[in-house]
Amino acid sequence: MERSLRIVLTFFVAVMMSAVTSSWAQDPPIVVAGSGTCIPIVRILAEEFQRFHPDMEVRVPPSVGSAGGVTAVADGAVEIGMVSRPLRTDEAEKRLAFKPFARTAIVFAVSPSVPDRDLSSADIVAIYRGQKNRWKNGRTIVVLTREPRDSGIAVLRGKIPGFGEAYDASRDKKFWATFYTDQEMNQALARSRDVLGITDRGAVVAEKLPVKVLSLNGVEPHDNNVRSGRYPLFKTLAFVHRPGTLSRTGTSFLRFVFSGRGRKILKTHGYLPE
Repeated sequence: MERSLRIVLTFFVAVMMSAVTSSWAQDPPIVVAGSGTCIPIVRILAEEFQRFHPDMEVRVPPSVGSAGGVTAVADGAVEIGMVSRPLRTDEAEKRLAFKPFARTAIVFAVSPSVPDRDLSSADIVAIYRGQKNRWKNGRTIVVLTREPRDSGIAVLRGKIPGFGEAYDASRDKKFWATFYTDQEMNQALARSRDVLGITDRGAVVAEKLPVKVLSLNGVEPHDNNVRSGRYPLFKTLAFVHRPGTLSRTGTSFLRFVFSGRGRKILKTHGYLPE
């Protein structure tokens, strides 16, 4: 009896020590933070990565914006940052590694009840100026927009003639509801009627948003049209990190994103791999 008890106790201690050793062997988690545009797909990539690397953990917190991601990396608060625009001059001076991993089309999305399927550049400008305010079914257009420093607004200013002036005028007159994160915009689009909002195709696919994506000037925002330049509205998504500082988990995660498996995940969820 005493011998059996010693054997059981020895086995129990061995199991406990094995569990503790396994816990000690596990790499510490890393945090990947920044642009809200990147969050849907990076969370999917992180989940799939962890399925193949159960000893590694990648955490993706709520949006702090591209600028917040760059600052957090430069300050050493997080290991990898996410941005959805080119680095600004002051950010580039921080000498961070900049690694584009995908493009996603910026899209105008509407509630499914809206009958319209296409808007021209002139339509967009007229809507923002308050000159076009009805859908084809006669219902009032409700515009949901983003804040002036949003990376998508910057692209629209550069690619749609007259949009910048129309946007500034509508903002001064407080015509429309303004949202400050991609997640807030997507939630509002999903639950509202007769709305026109700005989001990206990747988020629509990855989050299965119950919205309808419009074509622009008769061109659909599909991969081939983004790649060829026929559809001109897109964001480039990228990771930033301090050179030479990546942990084993950080290195493995980026390698996974740029691998064939990572690229397949990107394409499946509506993103164009870089």
